[in-house]
Amino acid sequence: MEQNASNIKEVTERIERAIKDLVARYAQEKFWVTHYGANDIDPKYLVYWICVESDEEKKRLSDDNDLERRLRTLLIEHAYPVSGRDEVHIGFESQQTVDRESGGNWWHHWK
Repeated sequence: MEQNASNIKEVTERIERAIKDLVARYAQEKFWVTHYGANDIDPKYLVYWICVESDEEKKRLSDDNDLERRLRTLLIEHAYPVSGRDEVHIGFESQQTVDRESGGNWWHHWK
């Protein structure tokens, strides 16, 4: 099914909320979720970041295979376009890493 730009935006935001709800069951510290990309041009151009405070929490969550599987399943459950589904990046980053590598500036870190 072809999705227009407003539909893909709605699906993208719904998935972000679902990621927050899911990660809340796993996280042991404060976190936030964000996304960026040009998935209105092509569904493969989408990145979700789960942002935590510590490198330790980033590693713990990144290494959790069950969480990884459940995060990927959200794309299916929320009918993200099949054509880009496998290329959507869902990653973890920490404030500690951003402080160390990018002077605390998230925008520069992801640039």
